[in-house]
Amino acid sequence: MKGKYMTKSQISELHKLPTKDKIKIIQDLWDDIAIENSLNTISADHKMILNERIEKINSGKTTFKPWSEIQSKYKR
Repeated sequence: MKGKYMTKSQISELHKLPTKDKIKIIQDLWDDIAIENSLNTISADHKMILNERIEKINSGKTTFKPWSEIQSKYKR
């Protein structure tokens, strides 16, 4: 297990950081966890749908609307 976890000394150094730096580290870690989990939770059906959509895009068989058109549709 050596090398996988932070040492007590490293953790102690983290505690000495200013709050804004601690928050940045937490945000970075949380983003990393979210990415790892999202990659592992895509079902086979969803992967198939995504691959079909990517294929349509790459082959030119799909069209896109300008962002301004989408925005105006949903503005109140």
